[in-house]
Amino acid sequence: MASNTSKGAGKANTTPRTVSPARLEQKSGKANAFGGYEKVKHSSGTFSMRKTGK
Repeated sequence: MASNTSKGAGKANTTPRTVSPARLEQKSGKANAFGGYEKVKHSSGTFSMRKTGK
């Protein structure tokens, strides 16, 4: 099962952020964007969110 927290990769002394179940299940790509953000899959297998500009 996927974790619903993030430690803010690369940032020291940050508190974990909660990720909603909808964001965890969101598919990557602009066609699946909602709430002004799209999910981006990186070559390392990790994901991040990016503003769509809409």
